[in-house]
Amino acid sequence: MKFRVRYNLDSWVYNNYDTEFYNFRSLLEDMLGRTDLEELHKSVSYPELFTMKTEQSTIYHKEFYDKVRGSKFLEKYNHFIEHIIKPHFNGDKVVFQKIPTFRTQFLDNISVGKWHRDRDYSHSTDEVNFYLSITESKNTNAVWAESEPDKGDYKPLNAKYGEYIMWDGANCRHGNKQNEEDFTRVSFDFRAMAHSDYKDFERQGKESVHAKVKMVIGDYYEVL
Repeated sequence: MKFRVRYNLDSWVYNNYDTEFYNFRSLLEDMLGRTDLEELHKSVSYPELFTMKTEQSTIYHKEFYDKVRGSKFLEKYNHFIEHIIKPHFNGDKVVFQKIPTFRTQFLDNISVGKWHRDRDYSHSTDEVNFYLSITESKNTNAVWAESEPDKGDYKPLNAKYGEYIMWDGANCRHGNKQNEEDFTRVSFDFRAMAHSDYKDFERQGKESVHAKVKMVIGDYYEVL
């Protein structure tokens, strides 16, 4: 990603983190009341492919968003931003997604309803995407993305628990294939940018797609 040179990023950058300290899986299990995350598909039925309107509407999404504010999960997430993510921005303050986006991909279904670039839906072209898989992300249940804008060379962002991927979801088209693996993928993702890149974007007055919150610090974003 040529425009990411100031962050020393290539197309997709994999990093590891300590899952004993950043115990996102166990915290998420507590929130959902389930430890068998790979088998979430067995207790629900969503026979139709998700769309942009329905992709965040499962019972597990409701559980997550109803409980995340003030949770231990969010406390750990904010610590992760400050100590793991912020250093990538070379000393600048970081503007980041206040509530991360929760994802599930059940068997024979998709997680996002449309192939897209985040910039098509109110996001800044200066954002960096961060992807953390709680279960394994593997082949057809992973996010598929092109390596550079308009290159069209789609490949899966395969990942395991304890890895986070930095990539250009704002400008690279991405989406899902139908999940042909034998387990549900559970993950969360968020976006961040340098505070110096945020100032011009703030004046555009845009809203998020699903929650319809203003794309400004204090609503969609927070700053550290």
